[in-house]
Amino acid sequence: MPAKLMKLSLWLAREFESGSIPDKRTAKKWIENGRLKGRIVDGQGWVVSSERWGVSSVVASRVQDLISAGVSNAKAAH
Repeated sequence: MPAKLMKLSLWLAREFESGSIPDKRTAKKWIENGRLKGRIVDGQGWVVSSERWGVSSVVASRVQDLISAGVSNAKAAH
């Protein structure tokens, strides 16, 4: 299943406490240099929704894969 993208501003609000949210320009740099999995489209930042700040993209992706596989297996068992 392809990764879903969410608006950078919504991701920042989800991952950081109010008053501690980094500037969007900073987060766009994180996307550009690979620290954060996402895309810049027409100057707007988009982040893969499964990304969690402080957790490696590889780890987050593997966890999401395991969760998805578990849900699929549970549905097949019923």
